[in-house]
Amino acid sequence: MIFAELTFPKALRRKAEPMKWIVLLMLITNVASRLPAAEFDITRFGATPNDQADDTTAIEDALTACGQAGGGTVFVPAGTFILSRRNSESPILEVPPNTTLRGEGTASILKFDPGVNQSNFWRMIGAPVAGGTKNVVIRDLHLDGSNTHPAYVKGETPEHNAGLWFYNKDHVIENVTVMNVFAENFSGDCMAFSYNCRSITVRDCTLRNFIRQGIQMGGSPGSRDYLVTGCRDLEHSVKPGGSTIHVEHARGLKNVIIENNQCRKSILAGGVDGMIIRGNTVTGKLVGNSNSNLLICDNIVRSGGQTGSVMQFGYTKGLTIRGNIITGADSNPTGIYVWGNSRYNDQPGEDVIISDNQITATDHAISLNGAKRVRIIGNVLKAARPLLERRTEGVVSDIVDPDAATE
Repeated sequence: MIFAELTFPKALRRKAEPMKWIVLLMLITNVASRLPAAEFDITRFGATPNDQADDTTAIEDALTACGQAGGGTVFVPAGTFILSRRNSESPILEVPPNTTLRGEGTASILKFDPGVNQSNFWRMIGAPVAGGTKNVVIRDLHLDGSNTHPAYVKGETPEHNAGLWFYNKDHVIENVTVMNVFAENFSGDCMAFSYNCRSITVRDCTLRNFIRQGIQMGGSPGSRDYLVTGCRDLEHSVKPGGSTIHVEHARGLKNVIIENNQCRKSILAGGVDGMIIRGNTVTGKLVGNSNSNLLICDNIVRSGGQTGSVMQFGYTKGLTIRGNIITGADSNPTGIYVWGNSRYNDQPGEDVIISDNQITATDHAISLNGAKRVRIIGNVLKAARPLLERRTEGVVSDIVDPDAATE
């Protein structure tokens, strides 16, 4: 016995008795914390790799068992496992709290049944509808949406199919990490995070052949703390209709960081209070609306043949654009466009700093329309006219341009 050798003076024996059990409980808790988490191999629940049979029930059973055990690891070995929708808009695989869903890398494939191309609202992996989830890790997997649509056609393409779909209007989804996941061939989004999500990390993931968005982020009051880092999208054989990374007009979402990603399509971001977009390489555009406290720094943005401004930000309060390399093509008249105060929204673009950027465009390097309290300093500009001002107030600039346009 652990306490066999313990003796106490008679006067202290009564007081020591409760302490003895407290110490014992601490020892048991310490030992339990060192034990490996339970692992639930989906093949032990009936999933068979590469046989083209439906494995949905088996994987659901493995996740259920993991949840009933209080958490652990659901393991997906190498091979292809088929999933199909169950007449519901909820995720097919609901990941319970304290669960890691793990594979062996790109060899561990979760794939939609081909019937996905004839119907909508197939969501492969997400949070339980009945109670939300927390402390979830999804890693080292290959998710295949089986899409055969070559491009988005309104009314025909099932655009609401997705790989990851974390969304719950009634319950919190918290502390979800997605890492080293390859997601491809989705007629909607490869990954989506929205209502009631908090503390979301997407790290070192690879995307390909999405019709809608690569990584879609939204929110609601209380949604906060998203990080997307080290991700990339590969060459597409379909025509994406959206962006590599897209933050919807998510009023209520706070604290988003998008950094060190390689994007063959644009980054679009709107409706966030407190956002950093830093160190990304983008072939496309970088666009944002209705943000506050927004920092855009150290990105390389090349238009990739898209028309319009290479960077454009509307209705933003507190905007810093610093240290970026912004390169337009012949189809890009403007490098950076900041606007506000329109008939749709009376919020001006205000409290803006544009500094230390290298900007190339055919017409204007920087264009301001409906902006106030703007500081422009230290930029290297290559354009027919460095600066265009319309409906501006309080612009301080080091640009010396005898032909500067003001309208």
